[in-house]
Amino acid sequence: MRKEKKINNHGMTAIEMLVSFIIVSAIVIGLFDVVMNYRNKQQIESIYNSVVAYSNSLQKTIQDDLIKKHVNHVSNVQAQQIDFYLDNPQETTHLEIDCANGQIRYGSLDNVINYPIPEIADLTLSTDSKIDYIVGNVNLVRITIVLEHPNLENEHYTFQIVSPLNFTSA
Repeated sequence: MRKEKKINNHGMTAIEMLVSFIIVSAIVIGLFDVVMNYRNKQQIESIYNSVVAYSNSLQKTIQDDLIKKHVNHVSNVQAQQIDFYLDNPQETTHLEIDCANGQIRYGSLDNVINYPIPEIADLTLSTDSKIDYIVGNVNLVRITIVLEHPNLENEHYTFQIVSPLNFTSA
């Protein structure tokens, strides 16, 4: 004869339900932390990429003019503005770092273009940004631009543009 087993039709006990709920909750909380960490890293990387793209674009624009059109001399040199006199073609360009409005103005005197910093919350153009005129064997202009954001490494991103004045190769 066959013995038939009795089937337990009582369902889950409250303790079993509670233990299952606690285990599932712990897994969900752990996964939530992992997802939030990746989201924060992605957000920081996005800010960094925007700042690098802005700096590359601005550097290319200014360096192309200063190198290809040959800077002859400068005037109106101040902490955050300068006028460049170029040989090719003969024109004058103006550069101004406007920290209060978060933009850099650059271009020929009759066509100065605003280059606002990327629209990212808490991203600012630092007052540490400056223009230096360095006199020596070869006179140089050094433009230092500092962008600040609390999520950037060391909370700032700095790039420089350096150009010789009236430079001729030997």
